[in-house]
Amino acid sequence: MSFYSRRAFTLIEVLVAIAIIGILISILIPAVMFVRTQSRRAQCLNNLHQIGIGLSAYHSTVGSFPPTVIWARRGEPLGRGIVPVGVIDRFTVGYSPEQEPDPIHANWAMMLLPYLDQQNLHRSFDVNLPVSDDRNAEARMTKIPVFTCPSEVHSDTLFARGLQVGVEDNLYARGNYAINGGPDDDCLEPGTEDAPCPNGFHAPGDLITENEQSWGSGAAGVNKSFSATNFTDGLSMTVLIDEIRAGVHPLDPRGVWALGQIGSSVTARHGRLGDAGRPNHQNSRGEEFMGCTALIEAVGSGALRAEGMPCYKPPTRLIEINAQAGARSLHEGGVHVLMGDGRAQFVTDEVDKHVWHAMHTRNGGEAH
Repeated sequence: MSFYSRRAFTLIEVLVAIAIIGILISILIPAVMFVRTQSRRAQCLNNLHQIGIGLSAYHSTVGSFPPTVIWARRGEPLGRGIVPVGVIDRFTVGYSPEQEPDPIHANWAMMLLPYLDQQNLHRSFDVNLPVSDDRNAEARMTKIPVFTCPSEVHSDTLFARGLQVGVEDNLYARGNYAINGGPDDDCLEPGTEDAPCPNGFHAPGDLITENEQSWGSGAAGVNKSFSATNFTDGLSMTVLIDEIRAGVHPLDPRGVWALGQIGSSVTARHGRLGDAGRPNHQNSRGEEFMGCTALIEAVGSGALRAEGMPCYKPPTRLIEINAQAGARSLHEGGVHVLMGDGRAQFVTDEVDKHVWHAMHTRNGGEAH
């Protein structure tokens, strides 16, 4: 008979082995996280590249880039003669189709779907109806990979557009890219003799009854499209698409790909003349949209600051409008943008606000 004996590990050997494993894990985990982070950033950049190809194909077919949104009414009586079409969301404040049809129809992202291999989804939309119509429900709730950055943590949180007035079933999928509406000033050009406005938005006609377009110095406007020839600063010098964050709660309208509103799929007033000034700003006044009051009441301003997603709560809900939103991301140190020549690039949070502003004007004549 043979007898075999194996010497057991000593306590010291076990502790040394555990320590070595712990060191290896501490080295490997950051490396794995770095690789994952870089992969997500690469995918976000590739998404913008694909959107750029789609915009180029759209321009070749139509002769211009798409507008921010099709707005199906003239005048804005709810704006008290102060604001143009495109900034007040009737559905959010409780207007029913019986009272007044929802004027928000197709936005730039919906128009771009056939050029992003999304022909079937595009056909499922009835672009002759408001985006809020029940017949567009399934399409607007569809999450689209090319519109979604994998770094986003709230991409599955649907936006409930009428939730603050008790409507829970008008839902929208999130997205992380917005067309550049312009970094212009908070006024209408040319203003008045007492209050001139040389850097504001354009809104021709009587604002209450006649106005049907509004636009700034960005890449698109409400019912307003621009061709490459309108980019006198050069397509390679002008941002078409900004990266944005998705809203943190069903009440938060930010980052909604199928809704043509500032904050949802449009950036505006986030250059040197606005309250934001740079990407990923933390100035609460730099995010001005309908629903901020209800959002703060639901989650608290502290929670929004912790998320890096503050917003402006006006003295009363009656003066809430969709008026200001900037670029945001969960990438460390900056955001991705798509330039007019199809080039996607990373811009740091520390970019000079005058340079950031100039990057968002198609005809400002600035050097940057």
